[in-house]
Amino acid sequence: MFFKTSPHRTIFTERLILRAPSFLDVKDIFEFCSDPASSKYADWYPHKNLGETRAFVTWLKRKGSYNSYTWAIEHREDKKVIGTISIVESDYSGKILTVGYTLSKAYWHNGYATEALKELVNYLLKELFVQRVQAKVMPENEASCRLLERVGFKNEGLLKKGAFCRTGCVDVYIYSFTR
Repeated sequence: MFFKTSPHRTIFTERLILRAPSFLDVKDIFEFCSDPASSKYADWYPHKNLGETRAFVTWLKRKGSYNSYTWAIEHREDKKVIGTISIVESDYSGKILTVGYTLSKAYWHNGYATEALKELVNYLLKELFVQRVQAKVMPENEASCRLLERVGFKNEGLLKKGAFCRTGCVDVYIYSFTR
């Protein structure tokens, strides 16, 4: 049965707003979605033009359902979308969720991903009563592994060919945060 209601709610942190993506965000989203560094570990190829990004935003809005959802990460001071953070899948009960995130390279190493992920996990555990939040990370994505560990996720081991990405099935670490 997934979520009883849509998981969407605008979430505020000290420096960020996690909110529904909008077509007004296309230019900002294109900036990081077209950057090979920002999209290196994403399951989509770097965008070549604004049309691809508009189609991506359409897809994000369409896939926002009762088992997945994406928030745009807006930098409060800059009033700019600097990334996305998502529930990429839910188990049938809605109690086990997998999350993913992408952040503009221009905003790396400032604690924004940590801030967004901490607040999302807090929301999922306290308001949606989720029991387990998990993430799958390619071993070579050391920055993401460190991010998850900073937030309190535990590495549970390596899943051989545990995720599909642009190049095919890849090995991934499975990280979890449980109640």
